[in-house]
Formats: sequence, structure tokens, C-alpha cells
Amino acid sequence: MWNKSYPKSWGRLFEKYCDVYLSGRKEEICLLADKEYKRLLTQMPDLGGKENGMAENMATWFSIVAFYEASDHEIDGKAFQIIHGWHVDSLKFLGKIVDANKNKWPYKLFEKIYSKYERQVREHQAKGEWKDTWGIKINPDNRTEGYSFHLIGCPIAKHAKEHGYEELLPYLCKTDHSLAHVLHAKLIRTQIEILGGGYCDYWYVGDKSEAALSNADLEEI
Repeated sequence: MWNKSYPKSWGRLFEKYCDVYLSGRKEEICLLADKEYKRLLTQMPDLGGKENGMAENMATWFSIVAFYEASDHEIDGKAFQIIHGWHVDSLKFLGKIVDANKNKWPYKLFEKIYSKYERQVREHQAKGEWKDTWGIKINPDNRTEGYSFHLIGCPIAKHAKEHGYEELLPYLCKTDHSLAHVLHAKLIRTQIEILGGGYCDYWYVGDKSEAALSNADLEEI
């Protein structure tokens, strides 16, 4: 039975990292991470809880910070790249089903998910709720290919800046790219808030598309 405070999905991967690289300290690190995660929950911004699907991103971030602190910073951003690589490996089967160069339904799914989120944010914030969640603008650049949106006012970036984790967060942001690769997609992104951008932009296209090829040299941030 899972009796840890940190999320099971990520917790098991962090524990696997301890097994592989820090086996002698695994029990100590996990106990400290559990305690640290509980403390971090007291810093949870007003995101709306489970009703807000985006709130899971904050739980992921708190997991990263908890193990970072519990391991005396040995489980750092580079370690998270390894951990997230294991996560991506478990999703590679999706690449046999979905090809963003051929299938249009993933973009339609994005439209359904983020249109619903936009409506939820508007409705809840009108009632004084979800005050700290991400703002969203859908297709502000009028893209005609793939799917595009901007996230504005990232609560994770705010937490990282307030608590001194600016160097750690970009490793989490980079995971958006690896997940896109699984679906034969490319995420075209020019800015993120933690690196000084005014928002985080997302433009998903097929990785063989003209847009992807013309942005092939764009750094994945």
C-alpha cells in the first residue's frame, strides 16, 4: 500500500533513482522527501485542487523539490532528466498509435481540454477562486497548423523564484518537448517565464511539418 505523501506516479520513479544511484541512502532520502513534500503542500497556491487538471503540475514540481532537498541536492535537474526519461519510456507505445503528422484528433483533443480549462478559469475566477492558476490564451498568434496556446502567470515559476529554485525549474519545462517527441510532434517554443519570458508559449506541430523543419535549430526550452 502506498502511504507516502508525494504522488505515487513520480514517487516510484524517484525511488527507482535512489535504488540505482543512491541505494545506501534510499530510506533516509524517501523519509525526508515525504516530510518535505508535506511541508511544501502548505505552500500550495489557490489552484482549485483536483477539479483543476493543471494542478497536478504543481504536485510534480513539489516532488522534484522534495527529493532535491532530501538528497542534499544530489537528485538535481540532471537527475530529473534521467527520471523523466524512464517516464517517457513507459509512454513510447503511444508513438505506435499517434502520429502528429498524420492524425488530427490529438489537436482536437487539445482544443477540447484547453477550451474547457479556459472556461473553468473564467468561471472560477469570477467567483474569487483559482486566483493563482495559469492564465491561458488559445491560439493568440492565429496559427493555422497544429495547436497553439500561451500560459500566463505560472505559479510554479513564481514558487521557484520566491524559494531559490530558478536553476531547477527549466529541467521540468524541457519535459514538454520529450513528451511531444513520443507523438511524432514538435513543440515550438520561444520563451518561458522562468527564463524571463512574459508567458510560456506552446505550438505543437508534426515533426515533419514545414513549421517544424523551419524551426529545427530552435533551442528546446
